[in-house]
Amino acid sequence: MSDVVEENGEQKAFISYAWSSPEHKTWVRRLAERLTEDGVFVILDEWDLKPGHDPIYFMEQSITNPAVTKVLIVCDRLYKEKADGRAGGVGTETQILSPEIYRKADQSKYAALVTEVDDAGNAYVPTFYGGRIFIDFSKPEREEDAYEELTRWINDAPLHTRPKLGKKPAYLSEDEAPLATQSRFRRAKEGLERGSANASGLIRDFGEGLIEQLVALRPPQSQGQNNAVPIDEAVVIAADAMRPYIRQLHELTKVLVRGAVAAFDDLIAVLEQVLSTTDRSPKATSWTPATYDANKIIAYEAFLGVVAVLLAEKQIDLIARLLDHAYYYDDPNGNRGRSTKDFEEFAQYADVLQYRNQRLSENRADWQADFVNEHYQVGLPSFARMMEADLLLFIKRPVSEPGRYISWFPHTLVYAGRWGTAMELFARMESKQFFDTISGKLFGSVTPEVFKERVIGLNSERLWRGIYPGPSIGSLAGVEQIAVRA
Repeated sequence: MSDVVEENGEQKAFISYAWSSPEHKTWVRRLAERLTEDGVFVILDEWDLKPGHDPIYFMEQSITNPAVTKVLIVCDRLYKEKADGRAGGVGTETQILSPEIYRKADQSKYAALVTEVDDAGNAYVPTFYGGRIFIDFSKPEREEDAYEELTRWINDAPLHTRPKLGKKPAYLSEDEAPLATQSRFRRAKEGLERGSANASGLIRDFGEGLIEQLVALRPPQSQGQNNAVPIDEAVVIAADAMRPYIRQLHELTKVLVRGAVAAFDDLIAVLEQVLSTTDRSPKATSWTPATYDANKIIAYEAFLGVVAVLLAEKQIDLIARLLDHAYYYDDPNGNRGRSTKDFEEFAQYADVLQYRNQRLSENRADWQADFVNEHYQVGLPSFARMMEADLLLFIKRPVSEPGRYISWFPHTLVYAGRWGTAMELFARMESKQFFDTISGKLFGSVTPEVFKERVIGLNSERLWRGIYPGPSIGSLAGVEQIAVRA
């Protein structure tokens, strides 16, 4: 066995599989041949288990030897049956694999390759593998995507990597100058906490100051005409400068819903003004295509964050008001039809981010998701709540108004993982009574069966280029447990 793993090759992989059929053995061998061609030293019984060798020793050495960097567990129905029943060679390998997977600190050595699923679409994976992530080879049309995922995993070369750690937001540092809206924010917050009769006026006053800053902090009109700062970097810098003001808006939202709900319409009016900053005013005479991109990034975060705060505060009625509101939109072009827009208008895409991907050659799946992930790990709202809000906003229309074009893009769900568990709002909908309440307020009183059907029909694989499979919308919305309890 030591001779096997001392051959050249940076990565060495052992393939564990069941002799299910001649066709299956051929598929495994061809996979091994292709991996070998792509620089992986593969240990396969057909190649390395010679007459007179001890098969149990061969298995044990292939799995436990530290020189073997990866173990590929090819899973089909027969493999699962033999592994769970501890039968045959697969059963022996299972007895070796189980303690290795559960006790070793480094679990990145093992991956299941699923080649078969049951009639319900569930993967055949052995019990000892648990709920770990697997690589799905069960769909022939997706085999190339699965193979790329496998080779990236073997070579520790993920498609998406963690961004560089940046600086703490300026508003967290006591040494930084106070925000331009600090006085207005403090007065509004104190007024809301006291239940002041002038709470509405204080919210509007803060909103005016907020909009002034969202306009003043845009990239200069001349930006991009020289090479001092690339236009995409100028947009990111501008958005970073705007973000602390939006965090004040989120803080006021929490205070408002805890004691001054009567002023909620004034909060909606502030959001309406935030939306207005994403396009040129009728008085604007010059602008560049990227002038308003920072405002688009921030408008998405502003609306998403307000919904996230309302979710955290269990304010479903207020969320319904927010999503049903017609937002006045002063269209400078005068040719977009309605003078009001739906909440999806807050999810405009900042085109400059595509240029940023090209300029930095970072191949980010979603810059806007990265911004939220970076800046909402602490404070209110949390990143988890932002993801929950994104999911709600994404499924709102297709569930309540099937056939309508889906125009809310759930950026943050790129971080949800392939099989994320149900998010809180949807997990609680396993109660039929709670489901009926939520469905009546947010989804047009659809039945559990209709809700499941329409959510399952949402295909996240189309959302992000190069991300396959994408997050399971059905899993995140907990469709398997919808209304199962009284």
